[in-house]
Amino acid sequence: MTDILIAGAGPVGLTLALALHRRGIGVRVLEKREGLSSASRASTFHPPTLDALDALGVLAPLLPGGVRVNRILWRRVDSGASATVDLAIVSRETRFPHRWHREQHYLTPALLAALPPGTVRFGAGVEAMEQTDAGVTLRCADGSAHRGRYAIGCDGASGALRALAGIGVEASDYAHRVLRLLTPLDLRAHVPDLDGLGYLHDAAGSCSLLRMPEVWRLIFRIPPEMPDEAAMEEDHARARIARFLPGLRDMPVAGRDVYGVKRAMAVAYRAGRVLLAGDAAHLTNTRGGMNMNAGVHDAMTLAATLGAVLRGASDALLDAWAAARLHVVREALLPRTDARVAASPGDEVARMAALTPEQARAWAREACMLDIARIGAPG
Repeated sequence: MTDILIAGAGPVGLTLALALHRRGIGVRVLEKREGLSSASRASTFHPPTLDALDALGVLAPLLPGGVRVNRILWRRVDSGASATVDLAIVSRETRFPHRWHREQHYLTPALLAALPPGTVRFGAGVEAMEQTDAGVTLRCADGSAHRGRYAIGCDGASGALRALAGIGVEASDYAHRVLRLLTPLDLRAHVPDLDGLGYLHDAAGSCSLLRMPEVWRLIFRIPPEMPDEAAMEEDHARARIARFLPGLRDMPVAGRDVYGVKRAMAVAYRAGRVLLAGDAAHLTNTRGGMNMNAGVHDAMTLAATLGAVLRGASDALLDAWAAARLHVVREALLPRTDARVAASPGDEVARMAALTPEQARAWAREACMLDIARIGAPG
């Protein structure tokens, strides 16, 4: 019997596996794909996530070619009013008082390489689950069966383990979708005070600017009645650019896509000896780049809790962990990333410009997830 079985070899599952391995806990990861995913997904790493990856010894592969973001900008394109928050304001709480922009598929190979060979079994998607008071058995698509003391579902929003454990989910789509444009043009030369993240506003809406290693991403909300094809049309895309970046209507565009925004929350993080982490437990709008980070925080706090339980602490610690992480999702993660809040009326630029230094620090702590990253870890 293995101590811990993990379904899913994404960033959350592999972070959990490595954090457990560092504690001397036996672990087996079951992944349905034949290899690691290289899909373009999460790309923002917040300070407590950088702290965690550094502690695990896997931060270095993320650094070459990545983008350090020290400052966040808000600007009104109609009036020129602006505000900035320098993330150095939280330097007393973290070794990494900045955001790091890098695709998550640069992280998973580093995590895999740090694990003992054979820890991950590819082509082994979980198809059936049985649990008793003593342990959990997972049966996989490749015909294999694996038994562990606990099983953790890190297999994503559509993963099998949550459903097999009988854990329900509350989910909904936001009404609007997002148009994402990619440009190789360095927007720092055209937007005053822009570092690596900026929000441009006018009286009726906003545009987000996100610097990645090779391109900038421009993010625009599109109304629910607009078909994807219309949103992708050249004239529409150029009009959106011109609205928020006057003079750059004809900037080079290297790619474009439209995607929906969703929110989901498992109704529980635990069912017997099965627990959830990452996308299997929560899915958020991309606002703030928080969901993958929250999954890493799930993994780190769960590893510490499982370590305590396997050393003889009460199993009730896992109930406390599950309740604490669910509270984080309900009361902090979903509200902070809510697309409806982002789209609501009001002058965000003026609000940010009016913050006192202490208010700015409190805002930065929340934006960097420093206030919620370690909730659920045993005291």
